[in-house]
Amino acid sequence: MKRITKTALTLAATTGMVATLAALAAPASATYKPPVFRLVCGTTATGDTLEGSVCVLPFGTTTAPNSYSSTITATAGSATTTFTVASGSLPPGLTLPAEPGSGTDVITGTPTKAGVYDFTIQAATSPSGGKTVTLAYEITVTVQGAPDQLVCTPASNGGFLESGVCVLPDAVTGLAYAGHLLTSHQVGGALSVVSGSLPAGLTLPATFTGSGDTVSGTPAPPGIEPGSTFTVQGTGDQGQPLYQAYSIQVDPNEPLAINASGGSAFTGTVGQAFAQNFFLSGGAGPYTWSVASGSLPPGLTLQTFSDPRDANDELVGTPTKAGTYSFTMKLTDYDGQQATQKFTMTIAS
Repeated sequence: MKRITKTALTLAATTGMVATLAALAAPASATYKPPVFRLVCGTTATGDTLEGSVCVLPFGTTTAPNSYSSTITATAGSATTTFTVASGSLPPGLTLPAEPGSGTDVITGTPTKAGVYDFTIQAATSPSGGKTVTLAYEITVTVQGAPDQLVCTPASNGGFLESGVCVLPDAVTGLAYAGHLLTSHQVGGALSVVSGSLPAGLTLPATFTGSGDTVSGTPAPPGIEPGSTFTVQGTGDQGQPLYQAYSIQVDPNEPLAINASGGSAFTGTVGQAFAQNFFLSGGAGPYTWSVASGSLPPGLTLQTFSDPRDANDELVGTPTKAGTYSFTMKLTDYDGQQATQKFTMTIAS
């Protein structure tokens, strides 16, 4: 990640102001574009997610308290919009009022029967002859609690969820690999790759029992692209839908090492902000940095610079006491390999 200087920020702000003034000075007819009429999915506020071409709405339950509400939104601008169920059916007990509105409608009610319900909603603008658009939706209703789903956490399978993609631990060329696709209910199911592809040499069984499925095998050299992104889809407990995008990076088979080519001696000044990244090579992520011995200069601490899969890789803070400090950094990768490197830092008063 590049650090942006104050000069660059000032230039960007000036450029942006000039562009804004130019846009204001231009004729409205030359800059205005009518909004694209579409149904919206994947917003944090409504809690829905776009899985492939299907908008998965929040789940419902049949056990009280189970009042259900989910907002359907279309980018209709100021046009009056009417929403209807064009095909399929809502879960029993839920309704979608077909009343003209300002671009939103709400599915409400009390679910009465567990199951997975797929339906298509059509949004149409008024008056007659206006625009129409459709989108497929899905609601899962359980008796009680959340439906079965694929999970991604450092504690469960070593995965990190980044922009909706579960980044699994790295594989290493020529070494046996196991990447776990765990489910929340842990009662078995079925999965298949519906888009993208697994790294060469790895496979995914079509069915699984217990906690989840496993991507396994011995990865081949990845070629130009070291990473593979793929999406799986299937069913879990009681036929409840499973869907998740994953990524696996294939690393070369190299020993883990701390890269101190930039030097192992740092300098700083009392009262002045300091930041220094640590670098590595080899091993298999995710990685974690820690202080193995010695002590950091007072006022400095370790933090994660940007990538959560490279934890505590930055020494940062404002020194508070002059002196020379020695400390040894320890780097640990996902497979348990470790590397150490001694550093010194001199703080001037």
